[in-house]
Amino acid sequence: MVANVAESRGDGDEPLPGFIVRDEDGLWVDLSQLGGAAEFRAWVDRAFIRGICFRELDYAAFVRLAFDCEAGCVDDEVEACATTGQPPRVRFAAGMTHILPVRMPLYRGLKISGARAEYLFEPVSIDCTVPRTAAGGSADGTEFETVTQKTRLDFDEFVAQAWLKGLRCGIDESVVRGAIDSERTGRVVIAHAVPPGAGRDACVEELSAGMHRDDAPGLLPDGRVDLARFRNRFPQIRAGEKLLRKRPPVPGEPGRELDGRAVAPALPKDIDFAALAGAGTRVESGPDGEFMVATIDGFLDIDEASSKISVTDKIVNRAGVSLRTTGDLVLMGDDYEEHGEIQEGRVVEGLNVTTFADVFGKLVSHGGAVVLKKNLSGGAIVNPGGQVAVDGRVSGATILAPDGEVTLQHAENSLIVGRCVVVRERAVGCDILADELDIALAEASVLAGCRIAVAQVRPHGPAETVVSVLVPPEAAQGELIKAARAQLGELQAADEQAKQIMETLRARPGVTNYLTVAARVRREEIALSAEQQVAFHKLRDSVTPVLKAMAQLSEQGKARAAHRDKLLAGIAAVEAARQAAAASIHCRIGDIAGDVIVRARYLAADAKAPQSLAPGELRAFLRAAPGGSRPLFAGSSGSFEWSPAGSAGETG
Repeated sequence: MVANVAESRGDGDEPLPGFIVRDEDGLWVDLSQLGGAAEFRAWVDRAFIRGICFRELDYAAFVRLAFDCEAGCVDDEVEACATTGQPPRVRFAAGMTHILPVRMPLYRGLKISGARAEYLFEPVSIDCTVPRTAAGGSADGTEFETVTQKTRLDFDEFVAQAWLKGLRCGIDESVVRGAIDSERTGRVVIAHAVPPGAGRDACVEELSAGMHRDDAPGLLPDGRVDLARFRNRFPQIRAGEKLLRKRPPVPGEPGRELDGRAVAPALPKDIDFAALAGAGTRVESGPDGEFMVATIDGFLDIDEASSKISVTDKIVNRAGVSLRTTGDLVLMGDDYEEHGEIQEGRVVEGLNVTTFADVFGKLVSHGGAVVLKKNLSGGAIVNPGGQVAVDGRVSGATILAPDGEVTLQHAENSLIVGRCVVVRERAVGCDILADELDIALAEASVLAGCRIAVAQVRPHGPAETVVSVLVPPEAAQGELIKAARAQLGELQAADEQAKQIMETLRARPGVTNYLTVAARVRREEIALSAEQQVAFHKLRDSVTPVLKAMAQLSEQGKARAAHRDKLLAGIAAVEAARQAAAASIHCRIGDIAGDVIVRARYLAADAKAPQSLAPGELRAFLRAAPGGSRPLFAGSSGSFEWSPAGSAGETG
């Protein structure tokens, strides 16, 4: 337990500087009065040297005030606060306290090596004065003894002591608090210097699809020729079309050493954008930046020797994607439309892909939407975080959009993965995994998800439809609650023991009398004569050790009460999360007219996420029936509905 600390308002304390405001909500810095971060650091230096620390420290705000609030840098923030009528203040702590001298030796030296600092965490203890216990097990009523009591480090004190040892910023608060709370033993990296942020060199952004007019075979990273891909096709350029945009250089953010010294970032490089404009183009400047614009209709021409871009004469790709016409395509634009067939074995990679003919190859999108107006046959679509929509049929294909939405009309013998999967007409012999699954008609398919809705199930050959309701693991949450409740029991036992000790201390000779007289003197109910004051001071001196022990017990009780509140809040939060997760799981099958097997499948806490499995492994996962599965329904008629929070049932 953290030992008692006293509010630093006693006589002899240095008065607070003008930029520090202390109220019932804590310690604040008035930015309008702060001359700069150096002024704040100087005050912090003096405070830490005098053995003061800041309680309930907001470390992020503290570091910002100490190093990032240079003179003139906060003027905009002060003006914004003035506009809204708010005081320009930043709260960084709840208060200031002295660190007890007995606790200062608890904080060891740091090992600072280059851009990181290490600290050796080990069990710590302090010497405390307690009543001496007689051999029979009860206090003898006259003497005290010094015992060594286990204690713990404190993050607020840790920051203050680390500052005095040269570690002034870069502390990983979560690591230090975690090591303290878990009573970890061993050397731990607790801080890292902040490297300068990488700036961005000036560059050119392509705005027109297919910027390179080059039918030569592509090159692999190792320099070999890639016969499956052309370097690019001939784009069609319109007069006034924006071809390129210059992105200006962006300076990087300065870094900071562990002792607080700033580290300047490298200067970004600039380019001469106008030197790239050739015949048929011009550079236009506007509020959105610099653009290279075509001045005539024509084809794009890039002079590789000079890097000049010109427009010479007047492409929409309607020939399809094949080894003969285009090879594999890697598109740099934000949208791509294909009006011809994408043949088997060909790969189109881009963003927001729309096709108007059958697809037999593979589409890879880095987000956005993949829309097929016709059929997907034997091919694949990979769009991890975007949308997939197929207006035609999906047959013998693979669709992988684990964090996206998939909308299909008709699917046969296909593997489909998505966060939300909707089959509006029919799914036959498909393997489908989704968090949310909505199917109009399922036949001989294997389905798995958290929220499953199937309007109809019909037979298709000898195979049945298998539905797995995925239930997230609860073991980890259960262990957390068990551990928290065990700690609550320990806190209760400690409170009862402290209460007994406190009653014993109050029964010591003169303690009750002193407390009564001191309270009346403090309330000015009585005035002591000179002789009475001498006697009162002697009485005070005789009970001082007992009073200190009582104060220590009181502070320890407050710390236990605060910890108990945190444990109770944590238990409530975990229970609420578990109930919310259970409420979100649901399975409903409306009209069953074919063999159906429904089971609840409880996922292991350490199991690999099904969405991350390779297609072959995923098919095996969907068909497996592990020991943790729970049968819910097996039949060929009626309807079915189930959720963990409710009841399962079937109706005829």
